[in-house]
Amino acid sequence: MPARFLRKWVGIFFGANMEDEVKDLQFAPIGNKRVKQKKDVFCKFVAENQDKEFYVCAHDNPDPDALSSAFGMARILQFLGVEVSLYYCGEISHPQNKAMQNVLGIPIRKWTASTKDEINTADVIFVFVDCCGRQKNMSIPFEPHIAVDHHKAVAAKNVIFIHEEVGACATLITDLMLSIPDEKTETSVLRCFDPNADDIREIATALAIGIKTDTIDFTSETTSEDDFKAYKFLSRFVSDDKFSKIVNYKLPEYVYESEEIAWKNKTLNGPNLLAGLGFLDVGKSDCIPYLADHLMRLEGIQTVLVYAIVGNTIKASLRTISASVDASALCSYIFGEGNGGGKHGIAGANVHFNVFDADEMDDDDKTKLWELTKKTIERKFFRE
Repeated sequence: MPARFLRKWVGIFFGANMEDEVKDLQFAPIGNKRVKQKKDVFCKFVAENQDKEFYVCAHDNPDPDALSSAFGMARILQFLGVEVSLYYCGEISHPQNKAMQNVLGIPIRKWTASTKDEINTADVIFVFVDCCGRQKNMSIPFEPHIAVDHHKAVAAKNVIFIHEEVGACATLITDLMLSIPDEKTETSVLRCFDPNADDIREIATALAIGIKTDTIDFTSETTSEDDFKAYKFLSRFVSDDKFSKIVNYKLPEYVYESEEIAWKNKTLNGPNLLAGLGFLDVGKSDCIPYLADHLMRLEGIQTVLVYAIVGNTIKASLRTISASVDASALCSYIFGEGNGGGKHGIAGANVHFNVFDADEMDDDDKTKLWELTKKTIERKFFRE
């Protein structure tokens, strides 16, 4: 749906005229109580560390919510006068995530071993977004000084932790951006969210997509009034063309090839569907979560698990709408404590073999490994 129509729909939904002129717009905070409580402490800490560089870090394999939150946090910190760099670990491999980074020009770089060796930690402030540093999906080996997260999590004691279990981290970032005090001069007022600032449309587009995707189009159990408010505000500033390109992202051929394999290998048991993809190249592993989402649309299905062996790792994505299934707990049960986790209805797992790499095995050994993996996962998924 084009963003201009989405803005109009949001206006109808909220009973507001979304075509108001920007000059009439009130740049009021969303009003999240946690953001309000932590805003002054956050600003004070940044002001006290003006001589340091701030590293904004998204979790491993960042999704749209993590990417947009990093992009928005960078804007906040730059407005407050500090140098900022953006980092992630893992891969940006999902087609939509790739499209988002490329179309919006999000300046995020991959964290490497050399990155760690090149920095003097005494000169760096770490800011984590969409995670707090204690989850398994953060491989950057430092504790954050600041963290913004919407998952059920507990940060280390000394971390400035802006946390609320809303539908998306991008909602908290939007609220924080609108909560930063204006800079007033004799002739103008400078705002953190300035409609005339460079990249503001790209940032607004990113944050809107982050909210849209992480709330599953506002249908997830954690979707809150704050998510609607933030999206309503951002919708006035999104780039129609870029929004459309990201939402209607192109799929590579291997996704359709993997879909055929998943359908051929599927096992159905009541409302539960299990699909193994066999061995996948690292660059094609993004099809796992895509197919989990896609197969959830099959009539009568409530829980889906899609998995594959990628290098020396079993990767899996689980989706459920069943009230009796805890996605995170089920993933942990199947793949082991600490190897899987998630949130309402969505979970994933990474199980590292460590001792060997499937890419280095001969065909006979790969067949044995796959059959053992398949048998074990089937038994646990169907509770046999």
